[in-house]
Amino acid sequence: MIEEAMVYHSVIIKIFLVLLLFNLVAPFMARREIATEMRITRVSFFLFSALLVMIIFSGMIAFMLIEIPWSIMMSLMVLSFIVLAGLEITRSIKLHKLWMISETGTSLSWKYVLLEIIVIAIMVLLMILEKKGAVSLS
Repeated sequence: MIEEAMVYHSVIIKIFLVLLLFNLVAPFMARREIATEMRITRVSFFLFSALLVMIIFSGMIAFMLIEIPWSIMMSLMVLSFIVLAGLEITRSIKLHKLWMISETGTSLSWKYVLLEIIVIAIMVLLMILEKKGAVSLS
């Protein structure tokens, strides 16, 4: 059961990374049409929030099943998800302001999504290093 929870959590994180990669190329697929960019971005905002909540929930379930004490790594995970949510909210607000004056936000969107990917990559790297024993954040 514990293995299933961890597999579920890691699969959702991988799906989340695929969504972030889609968000990276989505503004370029709109071909400078604001209406198309708005539709694609709104769907990706919804999927981002849904997957982020699924990751948090599956992580909490795994945390409760394994019954491990709170650690620095857990704090870093919580902090990273707060940062991810903040970046996505900021991206959403700034894109909405750009759309109100009829401009596309391709470069703005690209920068924020790249930052989100970097945050996830750092967390995955830290988890791998901790698992191999190279870093001790317990």
